[in-house]
Amino acid sequence: MAEEDLPQIPIEVHGLVKDDIDSRKAELKFQKSVQGLARIHRDMLEARAIVKTSTLERDRKRYEVQVLISLPKERFDFSDEGWSLDEVFEKIGEKIKRLTTKPRDKPSHQRHPSRMQAESDRFAD
Repeated sequence: MAEEDLPQIPIEVHGLVKDDIDSRKAELKFQKSVQGLARIHRDMLEARAIVKTSTLERDRKRYEVQVLISLPKERFDFSDEGWSLDEVFEKIGEKIKRLTTKPRDKPSHQRHPSRMQAESDRFAD
């Protein structure tokens, strides 16, 4: 199957350790999610994730990830946090995937007008 020509989108992940395998896996997961969104929103300008790490007792790390996705007319900001970097980016990927579906506040495309609309149009003349 031929790969579609997708526009080059600047995808940045700040705050990760460069040589860590978990960081690399999380970064690849974020890139895949953004590229999936770019197939629908071809005019995407930028995707950026900022990872903040806080070290707690017993060398446990808590991760907080903030994501910004810029389109010409919209900006999507969301964040998530957790103890595992992989799980946090999995949740972020789910949120990005939700952007590809139809928003709930917009009406669905209808081929025919609703029955109420058709009746009101019929008696409006």
